[in-house]
Amino acid sequence: MNSAIPELLVPGGSLRKVQVALEYGADALYVGAPGLSMRPDYAALDMPDLVQAVEATHAAGKRIYVCINTLMFQNDLSSLEGWLKGTGDIPFDALLVSDPGAFALARGLRPEVDIHISTQMSTANSAAAEFWLEAGASRIVLARECTIADAGLIAQRSNMEVEMFVHGAMCMAISGRCLLSAHLCGKSGSKGECKHSCRWEWQLVEEKRPGEAMPVFETGRETLFMGSSDLSLLRRLPLLVDSGIRSLKIEGRMKSEYYVANVTRVYRKALDDYTRAPGEFEVTPDWLEELEAVSHRPYSEGFAFGYKTGPAEDLQTHNRPVSTHDFVAMSLGRRGEAYLMDVKNPFRVDEEIEWIGPRMEGGWLRITSITKPDGQSTQQAHCGTVVEVLLEGNDLPPSAILRRKRNEPTT
Repeated sequence: MNSAIPELLVPGGSLRKVQVALEYGADALYVGAPGLSMRPDYAALDMPDLVQAVEATHAAGKRIYVCINTLMFQNDLSSLEGWLKGTGDIPFDALLVSDPGAFALARGLRPEVDIHISTQMSTANSAAAEFWLEAGASRIVLARECTIADAGLIAQRSNMEVEMFVHGAMCMAISGRCLLSAHLCGKSGSKGECKHSCRWEWQLVEEKRPGEAMPVFETGRETLFMGSSDLSLLRRLPLLVDSGIRSLKIEGRMKSEYYVANVTRVYRKALDDYTRAPGEFEVTPDWLEELEAVSHRPYSEGFAFGYKTGPAEDLQTHNRPVSTHDFVAMSLGRRGEAYLMDVKNPFRVDEEIEWIGPRMEGGWLRITSITKPDGQSTQQAHCGTVVEVLLEGNDLPPSAILRRKRNEPTT
């Protein structure tokens, strides 16, 4: 048994999500460099935000890694070189790369910064890990297709830090290297523009019957050709910890603050409970219910135990995200007795709303007044606004989340 508890690595798709991740229990964060990180710029951090994110993360005693892991074309090299020089004074803890040229530039321009090899490099064996170790990398992010057992062997035999995805969206392509969206839509997943063509609801057309689309059935259900389920390995936490994996990674830089908060606090609680009493550890129904409360596709364990030989639906699913709850609002702090709320779904005066916070905190409150930015009171808060609210109930922690169970009335 390996007694080292791995870090909990959480996505930071914006400065606010960085702050939420830190408050809800992340040990480390990964963020993107604009134009260089497989996500659109709105899910990356510009330099002023990166400076603030690094300062906040280090003040909390945590680590922060920056992704420069897009598919690097010739005209991307000058952008990368400029970004590396421009961030020369920002002391982030590591760079995630997926290209040998990017690796060489990073080594030359930021030799003091650790380099992690992105999952995009599809590292899946100890010989490849040793190759990257000798080249100067300090960590590999395993291919999504690796089993937990393989991850443990690679960690033991390579002397390399191993990071593994444990929760979030998966891709139908090997380590996410897919051209389907680029081919059909001209939008590359490597540039953060994936249109999720694999999850479209495809139909079958016979060559001699153009225009006659035919649904395909499999044991009474539609056949799902490509769309992947979401990964969740919470139940396998003891195996993951004991394997020697250094970092457990949650996917989701483009997900909401609510997603980041709730998934992080569940895995934080689970890791802390396992650390305190490994022999008594048990995944509780409450934790699983919380993972169902965020937007996701049906969960599976991916390739954690090898390639599936059973029904296709074990890994494939529809393109309809599900959740038991809606994100209503997020607290931005207090102004006197009032709370500033960033509104995501409407709520009304006198409504009772559930709230969640770090360390699995939670409860109920009643909205007693709502004030708009212009100072006028209103009976209802609307999406996309920031309002002041007075409430009756618990005092809220920083970055508390308000949520509503699906199908609950708003009045």
